[in-house]
Amino acid sequence: MAPIWRPCSPPGARSIPPWTSTVMEPSPGETSPFCLETGPSDRAQPHASRPFLCSDSSLQGMLMGFPGFLGASFAHQVPTSGVLHQMSRFATCLGCALSTVISASSLGQGTAPSEQGPPSSPTPGQVWVQDIPGTACSLTMRPVALPDGGEMWVMEREVTWNLFDVFIFRLDEKSKKSTPESDAVTRPTKPYIAVDRGFGHNGYPALSMSLKNALQFAEWVSTKTGRTFRIPTVDQWKLICAQASIPSDQIDDYAWCSDNSGEKTHPVGKKKADALGLHDLYGNVGEWCLTGGTPEKPEGVLMGGGYESPAVELNCESNQPYDIMWNDSDPQFPKSIWWFADAAYVGIRLVCFEDDGQMTSKEKDENHDEE
Repeated sequence: MAPIWRPCSPPGARSIPPWTSTVMEPSPGETSPFCLETGPSDRAQPHASRPFLCSDSSLQGMLMGFPGFLGASFAHQVPTSGVLHQMSRFATCLGCALSTVISASSLGQGTAPSEQGPPSSPTPGQVWVQDIPGTACSLTMRPVALPDGGEMWVMEREVTWNLFDVFIFRLDEKSKKSTPESDAVTRPTKPYIAVDRGFGHNGYPALSMSLKNALQFAEWVSTKTGRTFRIPTVDQWKLICAQASIPSDQIDDYAWCSDNSGEKTHPVGKKKADALGLHDLYGNVGEWCLTGGTPEKPEGVLMGGGYESPAVELNCESNQPYDIMWNDSDPQFPKSIWWFADAAYVGIRLVCFEDDGQMTSKEKDENHDEE
């Protein structure tokens, strides 16, 4: 059944919740019993000693979800040796081979800045590019004017699996390109199913993550870069949407929706850019935005609609609140606090603010101490 998107009443101006990037510990007993771990010989493959490329994670991510296709009861009984172990080795080698022919510029999460390229730090009125240390990924950030005369920057494209896989599977740690701060961030349990739903991986939007998962991802990016990246509030997303100026009679040119998506997500950046230079603000996947709550129990809604949304429902006011049915078919007990088994239209787009600036060493230490 297609999700129902409904207009929401303006919640009024809100300041940015100071806990947006706060680390939250998993609930006791949270497990993911059907994850398949690779054996020692997999980690000994030649690619393990070289700098990590985003593309390496694609097959590994799908491999981790392979038990979901076999059925939970079968996957629980199969050891990591034998045929599955051989599949793991094959996938690892194939991922290594693929990474030699896929350039960093084609990975869908932005490109690393060249000598003449965009600046690498927030610059008033300009696009800038944030490299993610320890990976070949980067985030292209575009400026958005604020009512008070300031600026915020928003990701040009939705977060893709290329970067999200690094977060999920700790691939930065395996490549020895992580930091103590990023290692300390609580990360989600591995999904027990192929969470990309078979839609596609390299360059496709990451999906089905809970709000807790999304907030932890923002915290991880912040510790990796030294800048504070956030999940936007609903008001901030609406401001972005208003300046994006997407014509209501040209939705098909700007968004993957039920009218043209073929009931699946598509690689980011394939539709026309809006007035801000953003892609896929409408459609493809809905984007988590904060509405309130507490650090222990944040609240949010999806904004922008997804690939299942009719074009006529896509506007700056449409939203979809969290629904318990998003995880109805999860067989685990307790159900996952990190992933949705039945919501393939949930995604992320991060923002960064002018006054967030560069995190000081003291702030980094405080973040580490809190954990």
